[in-house]
Amino acid sequence: MLYSFFTIMPVFVNLFWFIILLLESKQNNSKRFLTVFFGVMIVNYTAHWLFFNKEYELYTLVDSIWVFTSLASYPLYYWYIRTLTTDVEIDWHRSRVLIPAFLTASYSAIIYLLMSPQEIETFIHGIMYDEPGYLPPYTLLVRLQMFRLKLFQVIFVLQAILSVYFGLKLIREFHAEIKRYYSDIEGKDLTPIKWMMILMLFASFISSASSIIEKDYFIVHPILLAIPSITHSIFLFGVGYVGYKQKFSIQHFIQEVKTNDQKIEQKTRKIAPELSVKERSRLNKGLQKLLEEKQIYNNPDLRLSDVALMLGTNRSYLSRAINDEMNTTFCELINDYRVKNAKLLIENSNEEISLEDIASVSGFNGTSSFYRTFKEKTGLTPGKYRQHCLNQKTRTISIDN
Repeated sequence: MLYSFFTIMPVFVNLFWFIILLLESKQNNSKRFLTVFFGVMIVNYTAHWLFFNKEYELYTLVDSIWVFTSLASYPLYYWYIRTLTTDVEIDWHRSRVLIPAFLTASYSAIIYLLMSPQEIETFIHGIMYDEPGYLPPYTLLVRLQMFRLKLFQVIFVLQAILSVYFGLKLIREFHAEIKRYYSDIEGKDLTPIKWMMILMLFASFISSASSIIEKDYFIVHPILLAIPSITHSIFLFGVGYVGYKQKFSIQHFIQEVKTNDQKIEQKTRKIAPELSVKERSRLNKGLQKLLEEKQIYNNPDLRLSDVALMLGTNRSYLSRAINDEMNTTFCELINDYRVKNAKLLIENSNEEISLEDIASVSGFNGTSSFYRTFKEKTGLTPGKYRQHCLNQKTRTISIDN
């Protein structure tokens, strides 16, 4: 009973998220693509189910399809990352990442077509299930299918490593871009997706270990099937949950930037083609005045385009002035002022103002971003910083007395 449950569990996880994403009323390109990913994974884990339940004839028919869906999994997830970070529209030219999966699956299918019924039986029963009575020497076609098994393992590992490496690179570049535009990236960054990419390496390790051990081992020792089944199910559920919760993507970013740039063009004077020394000085002084006198950092939804409009310049010039002259990003600059303001409030308020109120007054969108940013900037959580300040005051009073 448990064995049957573990063989089918990943299929149900994939089916669950496929249906949830399919019914999502506000699907964007990234969620549409994630739906496709789970559709492919349903086929993949159904083939797993057929294998582990010894559906010999059906498994023979879907073995090559399993090869394709397995080798397509990591490239498809990388493609999904591109729809979040880079590709405003789904670029079907990216389908070339599926070439290794297609070629390997085609190779397998062609060999199957050339094999005799006896050769197929030898390969399935003797090699895949390691049943007794099928001893070498094997025919050329059987050996070619055995070579495909080794080739599959090499391609699978390489794709996993490359997909994670380039996926994380895209996420880092995306984070750098939105930090240049937003003062608060809470709900806009892809940190949960980044962790899912890292977990992909762990999942690939489990898959590779299972391939090295060979799948028939789990049939002989069914209780051990729980390890890859639970691991893959948790990972796939995490992929679905994080993807479902992710609302922000490159589509939203580009659209917002475009809309705000149009507003700036309509309301500001004509901008010089080059950022002169005089203009750069004006921007720096104007920005400093807005931050220190107007305290614009108190606006939790402050964007680079908002400040550019206040200064009568464009987004590119202001971003360049912040990056080059101040050697920071817009997000980091604004958060520096927010944390500085929060520290002053904590130092001067004792405990009559809650940390939640301090976060709100200082311009943070929520307590989670406040706690995370405060600790990044000071090395202490707001609570520990407050306790430190109270201890300092207590020691000062004791000395005075």
